[in-house]
Amino acid sequence: FMEIIVGRPQNILRVIFDLDSDSDVPTQLDVYWCMAPRRRETYEERHPHPAELLIDAAGEPKYFSGVLERWLERHEEWGDARARFSVSFSSQNRYGIDRLVGAANMFDILPDSLFPSSPLPDDLAAAQSSARELFRDLPRSLERDSVLGALGRINKPSLKRKIRSRAHVLRDVANLKFPELEMVLDQAVDCRNHYVHGAPSHLSYEENMDFMSFFTQALQFVFSASDLVDCGWDVARWSKQSTTGSHPFNDFRVNYRDNVSALKEALSRRKQVEEVDRKSS
Repeated sequence: FMEIIVGRPQNILRVIFDLDSDSDVPTQLDVYWCMAPRRRETYEERHPHPAELLIDAAGEPKYFSGVLERWLERHEEWGDARARFSVSFSSQNRYGIDRLVGAANMFDILPDSLFPSSPLPDDLAAAQSSARELFRDLPRSLERDSVLGALGRINKPSLKRKIRSRAHVLRDVANLKFPELEMVLDQAVDCRNHYVHGAPSHLSYEENMDFMSFFTQALQFVFSASDLVDCGWDVARWSKQSTTGSHPFNDFRVNYRDNVSALKEALSRRKQVEEVDRKSS
């Protein structure tokens, strides 16, 4: 929680164990942690600034403690996904394919209760049932099991829909500060699918590596900001604050429109090249 509010991983300076005891005198042990997790200063671009905190704990302690309380209340359910976020966030200004894939995958391990299944239309439900019967009668194989698995997931939200659902939590600021956010997130998932499933790419990612960092930042922001909003964080007020760019979320906000323009231009160029290739063939 603190690494999100501050904008970078936190070093653990001291650990103390309080031991259960019948004595009236507290029994404590200082822990010597020979390989404690440490923030890599070489990964940092800038130091945090007091004005960049997502919540001013000193100035608004009740607001801070209220968000923290609600954040902790659901940590048992959200722990796995938040841990994946923390691994990605700890890389700070280092970006790459694995980080992008991890940033997208953390949405897949969010609690299922966030994404209730929607009932299928009657005609699609009938087709699903018929297809299941056909494939169940076939000899067991990887292909048969794969199709049956896909049929079972037909009314469950895809990764794109899950991410869009979390972005919808930020609707109060999305249209104003982050126009075309869904398009950016869809492109991020397409990039992830290219490296995970070999899906066709909409861009030459090797020639546009800057977009990989932009996609990762977008996924991280939507994941964590929507989490905080659920817990009472005022994202609309944050979006109006001035910034020095020392918090990654503020840096993402300030550079967002320029990155979207560059992305749309790259997509347009790729489409034009594909159209020329199609006509020439």
